[in-house]
Amino acid sequence: MKLGRGRGPILLRVFRSIVLLCVTAVSLAANPTGALTDGHVHILSPELIKIWKGLGIPFSRPDEYYSDIDVILRNTAVRRIDLISMAHVFSSEDFGGFKNERELVEKENSFVAAARDKHPQKVRAFCSVDPLREYALAELGRCRTQLKTDGIKLHHNANQVYLTVPEHLEKVKKVFEFAAANKLPILMHFDNSHRRFGKPDIDLLIGSILGDLGPVELRIALFGTSGGFSQRTRGFLNAFIEKLNTDPKLDKHKITFDISAVALDKDSEDIRKLTDDEFAVLARYIRRLGLSRIAFGTDYPLYTPKEYMDILRRRVKLTEREFNLMLKTK
Repeated sequence: MKLGRGRGPILLRVFRSIVLLCVTAVSLAANPTGALTDGHVHILSPELIKIWKGLGIPFSRPDEYYSDIDVILRNTAVRRIDLISMAHVFSSEDFGGFKNERELVEKENSFVAAARDKHPQKVRAFCSVDPLREYALAELGRCRTQLKTDGIKLHHNANQVYLTVPEHLEKVKKVFEFAAANKLPILMHFDNSHRRFGKPDIDLLIGSILGDLGPVELRIALFGTSGGFSQRTRGFLNAFIEKLNTDPKLDKHKITFDISAVALDKDSEDIRKLTDDEFAVLARYIRRLGLSRIAFGTDYPLYTPKEYMDILRRRVKLTEREFNLMLKTK
Protein backbone atom coordinates (compact mmCIF):
# COMPACT_ATOMS: atom_id res chain seq x y z
CA MET A 1 0.00 0.00 0.00
CA LYS A 2 1.35 3.42 -0.95
CA LEU A 3 1.10 6.48 1.25
CA GLY A 4 -1.67 8.07 -0.77
CA ARG A 5 -1.72 11.30 -2.73
CA GLY A 6 0.01 13.44 -0.14
CA ARG A 7 0.30 13.77 3.60
CA GLY A 8 -0.64 17.43 3.89
CA PRO A 9 -4.42 17.25 3.24
CA ILE A 10 -4.73 14.11 5.38
CA LEU A 11 -2.89 15.65 8.30
CA LEU A 12 -4.88 18.86 8.08
CA ARG A 13 -8.07 16.82 8.44
CA VAL A 14 -6.52 14.96 11.34
CA PHE A 15 -5.62 18.12 13.20
CA ARG A 16 -9.01 19.66 12.57
CA SER A 17 -10.58 16.61 14.18
CA ILE A 18 -8.13 16.75 17.08
CA VAL A 19 -8.74 20.38 17.82
CA LEU A 20 -12.48 19.87 17.57
CA LEU A 21 -12.07 18.42 21.03
CA CYS A 22 -11.06 21.88 22.12
CA VAL A 23 -13.97 23.79 20.63
CA THR A 24 -16.83 21.49 21.61
CA ALA A 25 -18.82 22.89 24.50
CA VAL A 26 -18.52 20.88 27.70
CA SER A 27 -21.30 20.81 30.27
CA LEU A 28 -20.47 20.05 33.87
CA ALA A 29 -21.32 16.59 35.13
CA ALA A 30 -24.03 17.09 37.72
CA ASN A 31 -23.45 13.88 39.67
CA PRO A 32 -20.56 11.46 40.17
CA THR A 33 -20.84 8.29 38.11
CA GLY A 34 -19.87 5.77 40.74
CA ALA A 35 -17.14 3.29 39.97
CA LEU A 36 -16.90 4.28 36.32
CA THR A 37 -13.53 4.58 34.58
CA ASP A 38 -13.23 6.88 31.57
CA GLY A 39 -10.45 5.41 29.48
CA HIS A 40 -10.05 8.25 26.98
CA VAL A 41 -9.63 11.75 28.43
CA HIS A 42 -7.49 14.41 26.76
CA ILE A 43 -5.44 17.11 28.44
CA LEU A 44 -3.44 19.87 26.74
CA SER A 45 -0.57 21.78 28.28
CA PRO A 46 -0.77 25.59 28.34
CA GLU A 47 2.09 25.62 25.82
CA LEU A 48 0.18 23.43 23.37
CA ILE A 49 -2.94 25.59 23.76
CA LYS A 50 -0.83 28.69 23.07
CA ILE A 51 0.60 27.09 19.92
CA TRP A 52 -2.86 26.15 18.64
CA LYS A 53 -4.21 29.63 19.35
CA GLY A 54 -1.25 31.00 17.42
CA LEU A 55 -2.43 28.95 14.44
CA GLY A 56 -5.81 30.67 14.65
CA ILE A 57 -7.68 27.80 16.29
CA PRO A 58 -10.52 29.08 18.52
CA PHE A 59 -11.26 27.72 21.98
CA SER A 60 -14.83 27.97 23.27
CA ARG A 61 -13.94 27.63 26.95
CA PRO A 62 -11.32 29.05 29.32
CA ASP A 63 -7.96 27.30 29.07
CA GLU A 64 -8.42 25.43 32.34
CA TYR A 65 -11.15 23.28 30.79
CA TYR A 66 -8.43 21.65 28.71
CA SER A 67 -5.32 21.97 30.87
CA ASP A 68 -6.30 21.99 34.56
CA ILE A 69 -6.54 18.49 35.99
CA ASP A 70 -8.78 19.64 38.84
CA VAL A 71 -11.29 21.08 36.39
CA ILE A 72 -11.09 17.97 34.21
CA LEU A 73 -11.72 15.70 37.19
CA ARG A 74 -14.66 17.85 38.23
CA ASN A 75 -16.14 17.70 34.74
CA THR A 76 -15.64 13.97 34.29
CA ALA A 77 -16.74 13.12 37.84
CA VAL A 78 -15.72 9.46 37.72
CA ARG A 79 -13.67 7.14 39.89
CA ARG A 80 -10.68 7.10 37.54
CA ILE A 81 -9.58 8.51 34.20
CA ASP A 82 -6.90 7.57 31.71
CA LEU A 83 -5.28 10.89 30.82
CA ILE A 84 -3.97 10.93 27.26
CA SER A 85 -0.98 12.97 26.13
CA MET A 86 -1.11 14.87 22.84
CA ALA A 87 2.69 14.91 22.46
CA HIS A 88 2.51 13.02 19.18
CA VAL A 89 1.19 16.10 17.32
CA PHE A 90 4.50 17.95 17.49
CA SER A 91 6.18 15.68 14.92
CA SER A 92 4.14 16.86 11.95
CA GLU A 93 5.58 19.51 9.63
CA ASP A 94 1.99 20.37 8.72
CA PHE A 95 1.40 21.21 12.36
CA GLY A 96 4.39 23.48 12.65
CA GLY A 97 7.70 21.77 11.89
CA PHE A 98 9.21 22.66 15.25
CA LYS A 99 13.00 22.72 15.50
CA ASN A 100 12.69 21.89 19.21
CA GLU A 101 10.23 19.08 18.52
CA ARG A 102 11.73 16.56 20.91
CA GLU A 103 11.84 19.10 23.73
CA LEU A 104 8.15 19.89 23.16
CA VAL A 105 7.28 16.19 23.16
CA GLU A 106 9.11 15.68 26.44
CA LYS A 107 7.43 18.70 28.03
CA GLU A 108 3.97 17.55 26.97
CA ASN A 109 4.47 14.05 28.34
CA SER A 110 5.93 15.48 31.55
CA PHE A 111 2.90 17.76 31.90
CA VAL A 112 0.55 14.78 31.72
CA ALA A 113 2.60 12.85 34.26
CA ALA A 114 2.58 15.83 36.63
CA ALA A 115 -1.21 16.02 36.38
CA ARG A 116 -1.36 12.33 37.32
CA ASP A 117 1.00 12.89 40.24
CA LYS A 118 -1.41 15.44 41.68
CA HIS A 119 -4.18 12.79 41.86
CA PRO A 120 -2.43 9.41 41.68
CA GLN A 121 -5.46 7.48 42.92
CA LYS A 122 -7.76 8.92 40.26
CA VAL A 123 -5.55 9.32 37.18
CA ARG A 124 -3.44 7.10 34.96
CA ALA A 125 -1.07 8.91 32.58
CA PHE A 126 -0.55 7.73 28.99
CA CYS A 127 2.66 8.88 27.30
CA SER A 128 2.40 9.65 23.59
CA VAL A 129 5.02 9.42 20.84
CA ASP A 130 5.24 9.30 17.08
CA PRO A 131 6.55 5.74 16.63
CA LEU A 132 8.31 6.72 13.40
CA ARG A 133 10.63 9.20 15.11
CA GLU A 134 14.16 8.06 15.97
CA TYR A 135 13.72 9.19 19.58
CA ALA A 136 10.45 7.29 20.13
CA LEU A 137 11.85 4.41 22.18
CA ALA A 138 14.11 6.71 24.18
CA GLU A 139 11.14 8.90 25.07
CA LEU A 140 9.09 5.86 26.04
CA GLY A 141 11.97 4.77 28.25
CA ARG A 142 12.07 8.20 29.90
CA CYS A 143 8.32 8.12 30.40
CA ARG A 144 8.55 4.72 32.04
CA THR A 145 11.64 5.14 34.23
CA GLN A 146 11.53 8.84 35.14
CA LEU A 147 7.87 9.81 34.81
CA LYS A 148 6.44 6.42 35.79
CA THR A 149 3.68 6.75 33.22
CA ASP A 150 1.00 4.08 33.11
CA GLY A 151 0.44 3.50 29.40
CA ILE A 152 1.25 4.40 25.80
CA LYS A 153 -0.83 6.28 23.22
CA LEU A 154 -0.24 5.78 19.50
CA HIS A 155 -2.08 7.85 16.88
CA HIS A 156 -1.58 6.36 13.44
CA ASN A 157 -3.77 9.00 11.82
CA ALA A 158 -1.95 12.03 13.19
CA ASN A 159 1.44 10.47 12.48
CA GLN A 160 0.48 8.79 9.19
CA VAL A 161 1.64 5.34 10.22
CA TYR A 162 1.18 2.60 7.64
CA LEU A 163 1.82 -0.97 8.73
CA THR A 164 1.91 -1.83 5.03
CA VAL A 165 5.23 0.04 4.83
CA PRO A 166 7.93 -2.34 6.18
CA GLU A 167 9.88 0.42 7.95
CA HIS A 168 6.72 1.60 9.72
CA LEU A 169 5.77 -1.93 10.68
CA GLU A 170 9.17 -2.57 12.23
CA LYS A 171 9.08 0.64 14.28
CA VAL A 172 5.57 0.01 15.58
CA LYS A 173 6.59 -3.54 16.45
CA LYS A 174 9.39 -2.20 18.65
CA VAL A 175 6.88 -0.05 20.54
CA PHE A 176 4.68 -3.09 21.13
CA GLU A 177 7.71 -5.07 22.32
CA PHE A 178 8.52 -2.26 24.75
CA ALA A 179 4.94 -2.26 26.02
CA ALA A 180 4.88 -6.02 26.50
CA ALA A 181 8.25 -6.04 28.29
CA ASN A 182 7.14 -3.26 30.64
CA LYS A 183 3.53 -4.46 31.04
CA LEU A 184 2.14 -1.17 29.74
CA PRO A 185 -1.26 -0.93 28.03
CA ILE A 186 -1.44 0.63 24.59
CA LEU A 187 -4.29 2.88 23.46
CA MET A 188 -4.03 2.93 19.68
CA HIS A 189 -5.82 5.11 17.15
CA PHE A 190 -5.33 2.57 14.37
CA ASP A 191 -7.00 4.27 11.40
CA ASN A 192 -4.56 6.20 9.19
CA SER A 193 -7.18 7.67 6.79
CA HIS A 194 -5.96 5.69 3.78
CA ARG A 195 -8.93 4.63 1.68
CA ARG A 196 -7.81 0.97 1.82
CA PHE A 197 -7.24 0.88 5.56
CA GLY A 198 -8.82 -2.18 7.12
CA LYS A 199 -8.25 -5.90 6.77
CA PRO A 200 -4.67 -5.69 5.38
CA ASP A 201 -3.66 -3.56 8.37
CA ILE A 202 -5.38 -5.93 10.80
CA ASP A 203 -3.64 -8.91 9.20
CA LEU A 204 -0.25 -7.21 9.62
CA LEU A 205 -0.95 -6.18 13.21
CA ILE A 206 -1.86 -9.73 14.14
CA GLY A 207 0.49 -11.68 11.90
CA SER A 208 3.62 -9.56 12.18
CA ILE A 209 3.30 -7.93 15.62
CA LEU A 210 0.89 -9.65 18.00
CA GLY A 211 1.45 -13.23 16.85
CA ASP A 212 4.89 -13.77 18.41
CA LEU A 213 4.64 -11.03 21.03
CA GLY A 214 4.37 -11.70 24.75
CA PRO A 215 1.04 -10.81 26.38
CA VAL A 216 0.05 -7.19 25.88
CA GLU A 217 -3.00 -5.09 26.68
CA LEU A 218 -4.24 -3.34 23.54
CA ARG A 219 -7.18 -0.95 23.50
CA ILE A 220 -8.23 0.09 20.00
CA ALA A 221 -9.60 3.63 20.06
CA LEU A 222 -12.88 4.74 18.48
CA PHE A 223 -13.86 1.19 17.44
CA GLY A 224 -10.93 1.11 15.02
CA THR A 225 -11.56 4.11 12.79
CA SER A 226 -11.76 7.87 13.42
CA GLY A 227 -15.14 8.43 15.03
CA GLY A 228 -18.77 7.82 14.23
CA PHE A 229 -20.12 4.48 13.00
CA SER A 230 -19.75 4.29 9.24
CA GLN A 231 -19.43 1.40 6.82
CA ARG A 232 -15.67 1.78 7.23
CA THR A 233 -16.03 1.12 10.97
CA ARG A 234 -18.29 -1.87 10.38
CA GLY A 235 -15.85 -3.32 7.85
CA PHE A 236 -13.00 -2.93 10.32
CA LEU A 237 -14.95 -4.64 13.09
CA ASN A 238 -16.07 -7.47 10.80
CA ALA A 239 -12.45 -8.24 9.91
CA PHE A 240 -11.20 -8.00 13.50
CA ILE A 241 -14.04 -10.09 14.95
CA GLU A 242 -13.25 -12.84 12.44
CA LYS A 243 -9.64 -12.86 13.64
CA LEU A 244 -10.67 -12.92 17.29
CA ASN A 245 -12.90 -15.90 16.61
CA THR A 246 -10.41 -17.90 14.55
CA ASP A 247 -6.85 -17.03 15.56
CA PRO A 248 -5.77 -18.69 18.83
CA LYS A 249 -2.58 -16.57 18.94
CA LEU A 250 -4.72 -13.67 20.12
CA ASP A 251 -5.93 -15.46 23.25
CA LYS A 252 -2.84 -14.45 25.24
CA HIS A 253 -3.52 -10.75 24.69
CA LYS A 254 -6.15 -8.51 26.25
CA ILE A 255 -7.72 -6.76 23.26
CA THR A 256 -10.57 -4.32 23.82
CA PHE A 257 -12.33 -1.69 21.73
CA ASP A 258 -12.74 1.85 23.02
CA ILE A 259 -16.25 3.14 22.24
CA SER A 260 -15.32 6.83 22.58
CA ALA A 261 -16.58 9.18 19.82
CA VAL A 262 -18.52 6.33 18.18
CA ALA A 263 -22.12 6.93 19.32
CA LEU A 264 -22.28 10.50 18.05
CA ASP A 265 -25.55 12.36 18.58
CA LYS A 266 -24.11 15.55 17.04
CA ASP A 267 -22.07 16.29 13.95
CA SER A 268 -18.34 16.37 14.63
CA GLU A 269 -16.44 18.30 11.91
CA ASP A 270 -16.71 16.04 8.83
CA ILE A 271 -18.11 13.10 10.83
CA ARG A 272 -21.89 13.17 10.93
CA LYS A 273 -24.09 12.09 13.80
CA LEU A 274 -25.71 8.67 13.71
CA THR A 275 -29.25 8.08 12.48
CA ASP A 276 -31.72 6.03 14.52
CA ASP A 277 -31.07 3.04 12.25
CA GLU A 278 -27.30 3.40 12.73
CA PHE A 279 -27.69 3.51 16.50
CA ALA A 280 -29.60 0.22 16.21
CA VAL A 281 -26.85 -1.32 14.06
CA LEU A 282 -24.25 -0.11 16.55
CA ALA A 283 -26.15 -1.91 19.32
CA ARG A 284 -25.98 -5.13 17.31
CA TYR A 285 -22.23 -4.77 16.81
CA ILE A 286 -21.72 -4.08 20.51
CA ARG A 287 -23.48 -7.34 21.33
CA ARG A 288 -21.59 -9.18 18.60
CA LEU A 289 -18.26 -8.01 19.98
CA GLY A 290 -19.34 -8.81 23.51
CA LEU A 291 -19.55 -6.28 26.31
CA SER A 292 -16.38 -7.64 27.93
CA ARG A 293 -14.40 -6.45 24.89
CA ILE A 294 -15.71 -2.89 24.98
CA ALA A 295 -14.01 -0.21 27.06
CA PHE A 296 -15.87 2.92 28.07
CA GLY A 297 -14.32 6.22 27.01
CA THR A 298 -15.60 9.67 26.06
CA ASP A 299 -12.83 11.44 24.12
CA TYR A 300 -13.32 14.26 26.64
CA PRO A 301 -13.92 17.14 26.09
CA LEU A 302 -16.04 15.84 23.20
CA TYR A 303 -18.43 14.44 25.83
CA THR A 304 -18.47 14.13 29.59
CA PRO A 305 -19.05 10.62 30.98
CA LYS A 306 -22.53 11.60 32.13
CA GLU A 307 -23.47 12.84 28.65
CA TYR A 308 -22.06 9.80 26.87
CA MET A 309 -23.61 7.32 29.28
CA ASP A 310 -26.96 8.95 28.56
CA ILE A 311 -26.46 8.48 24.80
CA LEU A 312 -25.57 4.81 25.24
CA ARG A 313 -28.68 4.26 27.34
CA ARG A 314 -31.14 6.42 25.42
CA ARG A 315 -29.99 6.10 21.78
CA VAL A 316 -28.07 2.81 21.66
CA LYS A 317 -30.57 1.36 24.13
CA LEU A 318 -28.16 -0.75 26.13
CA THR A 319 -29.82 -2.54 29.01
CA GLU A 320 -28.61 -1.84 32.53
CA ARG A 321 -27.05 -5.31 32.65
CA GLU A 322 -25.18 -4.69 29.37
CA PHE A 323 -24.15 -1.25 30.49
CA ASN A 324 -22.77 -2.56 33.76
CA LEU A 325 -20.84 -5.31 31.95
CA MET A 326 -19.21 -2.71 29.70
CA LEU A 327 -18.30 -0.48 32.62
CA LYS A 328 -16.49 -3.38 34.25
CA THR A 329 -14.10 -3.64 31.28
CA LYS A 330 -10.76 -2.08 32.23
